[in-house]
Order: sequence, then C-alpha cells, then structure tokens
Amino acid sequence: MMVARPPENQLMAEKTLYDVLRDIWAAKFFMLGFAVMMVLAAFIFLSLSHNFYQAEMIIAPASPMGSALSEGAKTPEGTIQTQQGDFQSNAAFLRFENIYDGTSVASFLVQDKDIVAAFALDRAFTFSEGRTHWDAQSLSEYLKKKVRLEPISGTPLRRLTYMHTDKLFAVDLIKRGHRITDEMIRARILVETNQRIDYLNASIVKTTNPDHRRTLAGLLMEQERLKMMVSLDQPYAASVIEPAYVSARPRWPDPYVIYSVFILIGLLFGFVTYGLRHHA
Repeated sequence: MMVARPPENQLMAEKTLYDVLRDIWAAKFFMLGFAVMMVLAAFIFLSLSHNFYQAEMIIAPASPMGSALSEGAKTPEGTIQTQQGDFQSNAAFLRFENIYDGTSVASFLVQDKDIVAAFALDRAFTFSEGRTHWDAQSLSEYLKKKVRLEPISGTPLRRLTYMHTDKLFAVDLIKRGHRITDEMIRARILVETNQRIDYLNASIVKTTNPDHRRTLAGLLMEQERLKMMVSLDQPYAASVIEPAYVSARPRWPDPYVIYSVFILIGLLFGFVTYGLRHHA
C-alpha cells in the first residue's frame, strides 16, 4: 500500500536564524538603498517641522492658614477643627483638577487677542495653517489635548505641562491658566461662604435654644475663617511648588527618534521589497 507523498513545500523545513541572516545579507543593497532614502525623508521631515518647547509647573494642594495649628490642637479626632483644613484644601484642589481646561477657564483666555493670536502659531509643519477662529468650547477642547496635569508618583504633587513653538508663550499660558483657575475657584468659594454666613447670622437671631446658638456660632466662626482665607492674596486651591519654566531644547521633534524610526522603516521596506522580487 502506497502512502501519498505530501507536497514539496510541506517538506521544507522552517527557516533557521542562519537562513534569516543569509536573506538579510542578500538583501543588503535593497535595505541600504531604502535606508538612505528614508534618511533623506527624515531630513525633509525635520526641516519642515516646527520645534515645540515644553513648559512645566509643579503644583500641590494649597495649605489653608492655620491648618498646622488645627492638626496640633488637642481636640477629639473627627471634629470640625481637626479636619476642616484638609477637607477644604482637598476639595479646592479637586475643583482645580477638573476645571483648569474647561470652558469656564477657556472663556477668559479667549478674550485675550494676544493669546488667540499665539494659538494660531501652534502648527506642526511650516506649510500647515493654524486655527484663527476660537470660541470657549473649541479652546477648551484644545486645552484638554495640549495642557496636561500629570501626577508625580507617590506624592500629592501635580506637573502642569504645555508644549508650544514659542517658549515665552508656553510659560505664560501655564501661569495664566493656573492664576485664572485659582481665582475662579476663590470667587466661587467666596460667594458660597457669604451665603452661608448670611444664613447662619439669620438662624442665630431666630434661635433661642442656647445649645443650638452655640453650635451655630461655631459654624459661623468656621465660615468667617474660611472667608478670611479666601480673601488673602495667595493661591487658594493650588500652590506653586516649582514656578513655570521651559525646556532649553525642543521636546519635539527629536532628531534621534525621527532618524532612528525612519531608518528602521527603510530597512524593513528594503528587506520586504527584496523578498517580493526574488520569491514571487
């Protein structure tokens, strides 16, 4: 009984590392030619690209005045006096993290003609056109893509970053964004605090129970303290740990990365082209 012989291509053994290296050596001229072409392409890419510099600022939750005294005071754990400072600080910083790139901040930035004009310079290539028409919504979308608030591992610190072709503008936008966001939070807190103070004053007048009046008086003192902190001319939500600065060299494009990637692509194309032409 004769057994059917499998096709010849099934009898071929899988290629070894030696076979692969032999194929690469055979395709060396194709690979070298494509690599040279990709080097030229990388040079053209870099010549047409704009340099982007990165501005950075390190921020942290602002410490309310008197928080250290409250922490050291001998009061029962869990009372308003021991937790109020931390709660206010974390809540204000949480607001900062969620509105620094929102439409409310963008609505202030879009009113400045110099800022709008600088955004038009945010172009990847010399032949590309920058956007000239901005409104609060479109600017907010731009900020969400370009302005980053990154956590610093193991700490409550945050790194605020932004990249632009103009060094000075990159730093200025980081500063303005921080200032506008913090002042906006301060203004909202002040309105809310005044409303609570008015309510507590009215409630104290109406209340005759001594215990209730004492409780309301304690709450009123906390709101008066909060109003004083909000009124101070210093960051309320996010303190600046490291002032804004800009990178000395462009962060994009990186010539080392661009040339390496283009050369690898050229080598791959050369090897594939050689294989298609000689094994078709």
